[in-house]
Formats: sequence, C-alpha cells, structure tokens
Amino acid sequence: MSERRALGLFVRLLGYYAVLAAAAWLVARWIPQGGALFADRSPGSAAMAMLGALALVAPVATLYMRTKPKLRYDPSLVQTVIVLPIVIAGVVMIVRDSVAVAFSLAGIVAAVRFRNTLKDTKDAVYIFLAIAVGLAAGMQAFAVGFVVSVIYVAVVLVLWRFDIGTAPTPERVRGRLIAETPIPTAAHPTIAGVLEQHARKWKLIGSETASPGNTALTFLVQLRPQTNAELLLTALRREAAAQITAVRFEPDLQ
Repeated sequence: MSERRALGLFVRLLGYYAVLAAAAWLVARWIPQGGALFADRSPGSAAMAMLGALALVAPVATLYMRTKPKLRYDPSLVQTVIVLPIVIAGVVMIVRDSVAVAFSLAGIVAAVRFRNTLKDTKDAVYIFLAIAVGLAAGMQAFAVGFVVSVIYVAVVLVLWRFDIGTAPTPERVRGRLIAETPIPTAAHPTIAGVLEQHARKWKLIGSETASPGNTALTFLVQLRPQTNAELLLTALRREAAAQITAVRFEPDLQ
C-alpha cells in the first residue's frame, strides 16, 4: 500500500481521537451541572452512553473501510460495527444491576437466531471490538472504551502498513544490467544512484570494450519488490541519458 495513504489515514485518525478526547473532557466538566438530567438510568445518561459508543466505534469502521481489500470488503459488516455498540450500550443500561432482567434478556436472545456468514474470518475481531466498546459505554467506562478503541486502531494500522503476517514475498528478479557508455567514470555514479533506488542488491562485475568508443558496464542486480526491469530501464534512460548510449537487462533464467 502507499506510504502516503497510510500516513494520511494515521493523521486523520489521530486528529479524530484528539478532538474526541477534548470533547469528552468538556462533557465531563459540564455533566455535574446537569443534575438529574444525567442521573443513573436517566434519558440523558442513556443517550450519553449510546452516543459515546458511536463516537468510539466510528474510527474502527473508518479503518475497516480504508484498509480492507475490495475483494473481501463487506458493507453489511461496517453497518453492524456501527450499530452493534449502540444497541449493546442500551441493553447494558437496562440490565445493569438486575440479575432477573439479565436472565430474561438471555432467554429472549436465545429465541432469536442470527445467521451471517463473514467473507473474511478476521472480520469477527471487528465484531468483538464493537461488543467491547458497547459494554464499556453501557457501564459508563468511557475511558476503558477509549483505550480499547485507540489501541485496536493503532495495531491494525501497523499490521496493514507493514503487511505483517502476509505470505513471504517470492524471490525478486535477478539478472544482469548492461550499460554501454563512452565515459565509464562519469556514467558509473549515475547508474549507481538509479540502482540504489530500484535494486535491493547490485554489484559491478565487468567492464569491457563494446562498440567502437564505448565500454560495456555489467552489473549483477536483484530488483526491489516494488519495481521491475522496465521501470529500472526507464529510470536509467531518463537519469543517465547523457552518459549511456544503450542499456538492457538480462534476467537470470534459473
């Protein structure tokens, strides 16, 4: 994935959490003045719990939408991740401190069957995260929900940015780069600069006379994962046009 894209997403999420933390601090200072409006099990308390759950899970849904490959993208999961914490927060507000209500709710839920096949088994983690945020909001433990949301987003961003856990990249193309130049001493530094950008490993292994007036410089090259022979040749023709007369890449066949 693009490093610029990953950095942009990180900055936006960091800004969101900063604004959310500032808003939470202001609300915490204002609530004591609300009196009965925000008393335990009051409408204000329930609304704050449900809106808090929504605010904490919004960056998680954004993270899924921005990092999930299109082939395994599931729009219904995004909606579930957004709505589920709100519902759970409301349910927790109802059953909190009441064992009888909790057992009654368990019986009702057992009678309702939800069937949904996830496109990717890893998506289940998003569901568990949504449940955790909803429970934290319902118990008025917003600080815990905030920490859970921030750490989850940070970990997933790192895994996505650095492709941790993906299958090892197969060995990249190796071959010989042969550049003909009339002035080897001037061409070598320019070619070396281009190779530093496009090759993981490279080494000058030969210098011999080619066409009249030209010297053929032969490099043993192993390309980087994000490049290919055509990109390397294009860069050389652009950057070293004044020093080389011809250049070609011969990949190893073994």
